[in-house]
Amino acid sequence: MPTTDAPARPAGSRAGPDPAAVALLLGVVVAGALAVWQPLVGIGLGLVILIATLLRDVPVGRVAPVLVVLTALAAIGGPNLAAPPAPGVFLFRILIVLLGLGVVGYLLMDGRLALPAALPRPAGILGVLLLWSALSIGWATDTLAGLRWTSFMAMMGGLAIAIAILCGDRRRARILLWALLGAFAVACLVAVAEVLTGMHLPTFRSGVENRGGLIGVGSLFGNQNNFATFLSLSLPYFAALPVVFRDVRIRALGIAGAGTCLILILLTGSKSGLASAGLVVLGLLLLVGTDRGSRGRLVVAAAIAGLAVALVVPAVLGGGPVSLDERTVTKLDFGVLIEQFQSGGGSGAVRGTLLSDGLAIVADTDGLGVGAGNAEVRVRSLAEFPGVANLHNWWLEVLVNLGVVGFALYLAFFLTLLRGQARAARRARDPFVRYMCLAGALALTGWIIGSVGPSTAIHYAPMWIVFGLGMGALVLARREAPPAAPEVPPSAS
Repeated sequence: MPTTDAPARPAGSRAGPDPAAVALLLGVVVAGALAVWQPLVGIGLGLVILIATLLRDVPVGRVAPVLVVLTALAAIGGPNLAAPPAPGVFLFRILIVLLGLGVVGYLLMDGRLALPAALPRPAGILGVLLLWSALSIGWATDTLAGLRWTSFMAMMGGLAIAIAILCGDRRRARILLWALLGAFAVACLVAVAEVLTGMHLPTFRSGVENRGGLIGVGSLFGNQNNFATFLSLSLPYFAALPVVFRDVRIRALGIAGAGTCLILILLTGSKSGLASAGLVVLGLLLLVGTDRGSRGRLVVAAAIAGLAVALVVPAVLGGGPVSLDERTVTKLDFGVLIEQFQSGGGSGAVRGTLLSDGLAIVADTDGLGVGAGNAEVRVRSLAEFPGVANLHNWWLEVLVNLGVVGFALYLAFFLTLLRGQARAARRARDPFVRYMCLAGALALTGWIIGSVGPSTAIHYAPMWIVFGLGMGALVLARREAPPAAPEVPPSAS
């Protein structure tokens, strides 16, 4: 007796070729051909095809969230997760390509991808910014640099939107946060190992200022400023825990994590990271203190601020519980930075020169910008080259590359996230939603200064992850159920 209602295939008929098998065969042929010409590209494409083949029978709904979480973690790992014989093939690049191909394939197979409420506006602004970056390649001097910069924006922006969609589900948002906590723990353990052993990962670049001996730790992020910026972006997600939640265990985790962030920022010797952390603490006091519904939490916020001051101020003065060597104390002295500006020497003078040169370049282009990824090309061509091509200022980099239009789009995106999360942090009744919005708003507040730390942020994963978490927080806030109508007693009439 037949076990299916499917009609029997007529005798002599043959089934058509399996589209998936044909695509697999074509991919293998292309990967093999590329491997002959460009081995690294061929190997990378082959790995993508292998992973796609292994996962092709798994439902999209189960694969996509896992892939997004793994991609975010791989983005933090960066070059540290590259294959030894192929340092340009990062695990992140493989996963982001696989994620992009999966989305395209899903849409081609009549899949539907609807953006949740509250996401279309920031995602739309980000999409327009990407389109403007692509258009700017048309007037860029170095087309290849423009394509590279724009491709980074597409990859990282896609990751941010994927994280936002993932965070629309509360359970998945929690899983992502726990996974990111694990990545934070690994980064901190690597930093502790650096302090104890004096050894560093192969991807660490100490910088020319450390010729007399190494200053600071870089963990997974290549240099001290990048690591300090990662810590300052992580700080709000710990500092907000004791303010929002009353569970003793959660509060202990928040205080321990925030303390770890501050201690390691001090050990990096990064002034931008320290200033960013200070802005986070001030923002915490401001947001909590101006919220009439959470004045009781102001005591907790003030206690956190007091602990931060007690930990940081003595250290930068050369004392306290955190012991810093003399050179690190000098490096954290903002007075030295001012003197460098005035005397025209040191890193402070270089940053000042880069700022003035960048603004002059924008003026020379009548506000149009030099085109995506061409800021460094233009700086190198200056008659008085400052010695550093990276602008070391993400705000300035966007302005010089994409002009006034691109800068306005980025500013609109940034303010949309900041304003939306700050308002939702006050209105949300769900503690988890309030936590996500408060931490996200504080992270963006710190990023105002923290963005001058990395040499460039176009491929700086922590920034894009925070953007994704911020968009996801807005989605959660929009999905929060409206307050129930007050119960009216039955009328006696």
